[in-house]
Amino acid sequence: MQIPIAYVIDKIKGERDDFWLMFAFSLLIALIPLAYLFISTPLELFIVQFFLGLFIAFTFPTYMAIFTRHIDKKKEGTEWGVYFTLVDLTSAAMAALGGYIAASFGFHSLIVLVVIFSVLGSLLLLPIKNYLQKK
Repeated sequence: MQIPIAYVIDKIKGERDDFWLMFAFSLLIALIPLAYLFISTPLELFIVQFFLGLFIAFTFPTYMAIFTRHIDKKKEGTEWGVYFTLVDLTSAAMAALGGYIAASFGFHSLIVLVVIFSVLGSLLLLPIKNYLQKK
């Protein structure tokens, strides 16, 4: 779904549409882990994973489009490098912390914390909307 979504957002001028899609689907992604608390069959897991993939298909191209438009000229490699390094290091650190929390307090506690921090992370997107290009 990323390709058709990316095609549509490229056709619409301005960044406000990109931002609101990214923000709305980031919030939905943040809430998805709550479904894991209620899954009891493999089919339910597949359905949750389907929706997670669909929601990510909306956030990834919109985020990448906004990020790409705001990269400083002649610093593209550096800024992409910093972005991916920070994402990878943060992912590794959070995986270790998540493992510790799951082992110490259980998966339910971990899932609740993931949802709380993910929603807060999504809300941190709101201040950037004032820096986006209008139509």
